[in-house]
Order: sequence, then C-alpha cells, then structure tokens
Amino acid sequence: MAIAAPAVPGAAEAVKQSGRTDVKVTGLSLPNMCKPYVHAGIIESIVLWNTIDLGYLTVYTAEALGKGNLKPGAQSLKAGRLGTVKVNADQVLLGAPYIFNRSNIDRFDF
Repeated sequence: MAIAAPAVPGAAEAVKQSGRTDVKVTGLSLPNMCKPYVHAGIIESIVLWNTIDLGYLTVYTAEALGKGNLKPGAQSLKAGRLGTVKVNADQVLLGAPYIFNRSNIDRFDF
C-alpha cells in the first residue's frame, strides 16, 4: 500500500518486474498514473477524492461564504447536486474518497 500518488505506480512496477502474481498494490493515487497497472490486474483499486466533486464543492462553499449562507458554527451545508455535506469547524467535508477500479478508471483523465 502506497500513500503518495507516484508511489503507487512505482510499487506496481516493482511487483510487475518481480513477476509476482500474489501481490496486489493499492493506495492513494491519480487514475492516469495507475491505468496500465489496473488493467493489468496488478492494482485492483486506488482511492482519491473525485476531483470533479471536490472542485464543485469548493466553488459551492466559496459562493455560500460570499453570500453569507454558510455561517460560523454551521454543521452542514446544502451543496447542490452533492446533497447535504458535513461541516466540521472550519472544514467542509466531501465525504469518503472515490474508489477507482477497472470498471470506472477510464472515465477519468487526470
């Protein structure tokens, strides 16, 4: 398991070069860096926040702050298509990370 974007494909390449098929790699990384290894079955899945949703939430939050619709002490924010998201002190939380795997990784280009 690797926790930095370049470490995941690096670990996958090491597994590939070793010829081992009993080792699977996972971690926090970018889809484009890992696609070849996901398709080869070396990486079953990676996680990351869906950048489309993260960008959407960031803009939605900035607008809510600017218009006075998000006030100190709020515990939630209605965030359009994302529904209601949790607010924890000064953090607006997107939620669980997105899981990229063979069935969806090709839909992302970053």
